[in-house]
Order: sequence, then C-alpha cells, then structure tokens
Amino acid sequence: MNMKETNKFVRACSFSELKEKGRLKFAADNGGEAALFFTGGKVYAVDNVCPHNHTPKIHLGFIEGNNVLCPVHLYKFNLKTGKNINCQTCNLPVYEVRIEGDDIFIEKPKSNSFNFDF
Repeated sequence: MNMKETNKFVRACSFSELKEKGRLKFAADNGGEAALFFTGGKVYAVDNVCPHNHTPKIHLGFIEGNNVLCPVHLYKFNLKTGKNINCQTCNLPVYEVRIEGDDIFIEKPKSNSFNFDF
C-alpha cells in the first residue's frame, strides 16, 4: 500500500531519524503538534500538549518503559493508550502510526488551540 499524505495521515519524519534521536516533535499545518517516541522497538505518537497544564512539552518528557512523564509536573502517560497513570482524568490523545519504508506517517494531530473562555 502506498501511503501518501491525506487529510487523515501526514508524514511526520523518517524512521532512521526517530530511531537515532529517540524522540521528535512534529508540527502539523493546522497548529497541532505530536510527540513521537521510539522505545522498546516501537514507534508511538501522542499529542505534544499535556492535558493537565496545556504545555506543549511532552516531546521533552522522560521515558519509563512504555510511559512518558510530562517534564512540567511529572504526570505519567501510557504511550500506547494515552491513559494518565497518576489519575483517571487528563488522558493524552494518541495518534495512529503507519510506517512505509523509511517514512513514518501519523494520524494528523488535532489543533492545539485551547479556549480559556468559560
């Protein structure tokens, strides 16, 4: 199957670049951001914005097995499910990953605009 950029999937990076660095930040054209991680021989893509404090720094998080710890308040999220290990609220959106050759495609991240008006 030839994966080309569509409205649902976008090319995020090369597999070799992610494997070398272990983590990357990807910015979509809609303002959304994803954090990509290569750990345990697998590629994960999650939203880069912590749902707890709305800071776009998940890509700088600390990896513990299949979890990432937000570098701001150390909330721990499962990379596969996005579930917050610390509590049952504030889950992290996860994005589907597809690899074609050396290209990593991810489900297009949602816009990271946050409305502070209540």
